[in-house]
Amino acid sequence: MLSRVPVMDFSQPPSSLTPYQRLAFWLLALFCAGTRFLAMARSLWEWDEALFCLGMRSYDVTLHHPHPPGFPVYIALGRIVRTVIPNDFRALQAVNLAAGMLVFPAIFFLARELRFPFVTATIAGALCAFFPNAWFFGGSAFSDVPSVVLVVFAVAFLFRGCRDANAYLIGSVLLALAAGIRPQNFLIGLAPGVLATVYRARAAWRDVVFAALVGAAIVAVAFGGAIAATGGAQPYFASAKEHGQYITRVDSFRSPSRPPLWRLFDRFFIKQYQSIGLGFVTSIPVFVSIGGAFASRDRAIGWLVLSFGPFAVLAWMMLDRYSINRFSIGYCPLFAILAADGIRRLTRAWPRLEAFAGASLIASFFVWTLPALAVVRNTKAPSVLAVEAVAQHLDRRTDELFVAGDIDPFLLYLLPRYPYIHVLDKRAMPLSIGSRRPWILAEAGAKDRGALVFHRERGHLWNIARRHYFDAGVFPVETPPQFIAGWYPPVREIPFEMRAMTGHSVTRLPPSPGATMLRIQFRVPNALVVAHATITIALNGRVIDRFPAVYEDDREYNVTPAPGAAPNLLDLSIDQTMHEPRELGMTIRGLSFG
Repeated sequence: MLSRVPVMDFSQPPSSLTPYQRLAFWLLALFCAGTRFLAMARSLWEWDEALFCLGMRSYDVTLHHPHPPGFPVYIALGRIVRTVIPNDFRALQAVNLAAGMLVFPAIFFLARELRFPFVTATIAGALCAFFPNAWFFGGSAFSDVPSVVLVVFAVAFLFRGCRDANAYLIGSVLLALAAGIRPQNFLIGLAPGVLATVYRARAAWRDVVFAALVGAAIVAVAFGGAIAATGGAQPYFASAKEHGQYITRVDSFRSPSRPPLWRLFDRFFIKQYQSIGLGFVTSIPVFVSIGGAFASRDRAIGWLVLSFGPFAVLAWMMLDRYSINRFSIGYCPLFAILAADGIRRLTRAWPRLEAFAGASLIASFFVWTLPALAVVRNTKAPSVLAVEAVAQHLDRRTDELFVAGDIDPFLLYLLPRYPYIHVLDKRAMPLSIGSRRPWILAEAGAKDRGALVFHRERGHLWNIARRHYFDAGVFPVETPPQFIAGWYPPVREIPFEMRAMTGHSVTRLPPSPGATMLRIQFRVPNALVVAHATITIALNGRVIDRFPAVYEDDREYNVTPAPGAAPNLLDLSIDQTMHEPRELGMTIRGLSFG
């Protein structure tokens, strides 16, 4: 018969574990903890990791060191560990390692508080621990795993807090700490917090007031410190607002380039396991659990969904669709417990098969993920190798470095005093060329080759990590652009450069074989925007765009270059100009072609 989830009564403790079950729990907890070392990356790799490391060195949210809202509790934990491990990346990685070791106990604890049987809770905990994203990112310097472990413990303690004042206080503290890493975690703790507060209010209001004051103080200290370190409330909140607007404009369902929500449903809720095959297999018991819970009015599943469901929906609506593998860590406890419960329901006629079926699924994730971890454990990331190549192979006296925006945090962190000029990408056309040979440090492509270009094996890692920085390098600018007519001398405001033009300019760009991208980043004086000036962009005599001037823009075009390896002529024009004191049409802040 189906092992039943006991009737929900949070005022009573769940059934006690037998000595055998306690032994099994600790053996599995130790095994899961030991496997976390297999994911320990040899170096930082991703953009956000570089920003976190920069935040460890010099905290400033306005500079995205780290990015808003600043993750103050995560950085604080890293700085505490750094007193023992004197390396920014390793200190953050140690925080992640400790959190990764606690994934299994956290999920097990939560499942037990929801009254799931021992075997089901064990499967849920181990399954979450060996989900590819939870395992992989636990060896990195991202905040996701510490964040989710804190909030899972918080939810579990809040459920226990319905009968225990001390657990209620602990849950409140942990939820405040989790919100100090990611404010969205408050959404996960909301339903359990309200439930526990109702129970505690019946017993003693002072417990509620004290826990609320302690939690509010933790959040105030965390974000108050972030505001102070950033330089005050005005720059902090302005930066947070700008970042929020970017997410809404680019990442959320409001973005015109984002597919409709129904087309992303499977990516957020079925394919988030990084393996299509294992995702399909895991989704079967997930749907069985949801269907069974509806049919039986299972309150355990109801409280689980009320806890993690709102964040899952928020992620689906608002977050970057290219980073689902990482963002889904925030709601993977929901799917781990649903999958374990579905296995329990599917094996109801053969109860002894539950452990075997769960172990088989866990082992499948283990075997699928393990080879990818060897790559990051044994090799440095291409982004790091490319920066090291700058230090080893470029001579500041004879070489000049231009750095693409997609990789400049790595240079800022690894070579903080190295002079450079910011450009758009690896195809950038520097706006000024001096006597020194120009090089571009940038993210590369899989087909790029060269002595200073570095690649990382893809394999299953291609699905687990974000598909960036698998390739990076340092590229010589073989044929720089020629600014023929209509241009003023370049102006540098380190690390940026810009070049103003009159009402019409001509630039000779190098030959480009095959499909080519033209990218222009520019700024137009406000007076010309108000006057409704019109900008025209033409390549090789063919108009590719004509549009009303805006104050600032970054435009990309897929273009057909001149045939026969001939150079390309770029004509930029604006039909109105200013004369204060010289004729000014617009200012180019970045140019890319290739």
